[in-house]
Amino acid sequence: ERQADKDGFIYVHDKSARMITMNCCLFDMEHVLKGGFKMGGIHYNEPSSLDTAFDVIGDIILNTAAQQYGGFTVPEVDKVLEYYAEKSYKKYTDEYIKEIQAALSVIVLPAKTVERAHDFAMKKIEREFRQGWQGIEYKLNTVGSSRGDYPFVTVTLGLGTTEFEKMISMSLLDVHRGGQGRPGNKKPVLFPKIVFLYDEALHGPGGSCEEVFEKG
Repeated sequence: ERQADKDGFIYVHDKSARMITMNCCLFDMEHVLKGGFKMGGIHYNEPSSLDTAFDVIGDIILNTAAQQYGGFTVPEVDKVLEYYAEKSYKKYTDEYIKEIQAALSVIVLPAKTVERAHDFAMKKIEREFRQGWQGIEYKLNTVGSSRGDYPFVTVTLGLGTTEFEKMISMSLLDVHRGGQGRPGNKKPVLFPKIVFLYDEALHGPGGSCEEVFEKG
């Protein structure tokens, strides 16, 4: 390898200064979150809701990206967050149904009430998606690392096919397009960079995720 590098057949990125550090990373966010973890000597419980998952993911990215050199990628973030969107959906629907049951003093509710509980939960989750991505963008573009730079963070998305997975992808694209800043003076931020994973079968004409690609 040394001779191949010397002769120019291969190229070792940043070998002169960074051979002893990790350089570029596809971070396994899903398995770090599942079951909880320890960071900075403190135990983090597994997030119990979508908004908490966003907060914890932001903390993890800032902490771990600052300990390495090069790009830091959270792969298939739509699939990672879908699990926590399901948790929030169940929490919100249960809350709505319990309130109605208490108000009406009944156990069995009409179908319309269940539909309203679904609509109520979905609006809450859409709001959490917007606020969560906005929080991530603020963190990644305002909190510098110990080196004085901002971690070069990327997320990949696009292959998720469930309703929540598609919502996750499209909400990030909407937030990123809208930019951050004062009303009337919003500008797009640098991070996270977004890599769209394209699959002709999913994103082509008539595909189940065509709308996600069109949003992109």
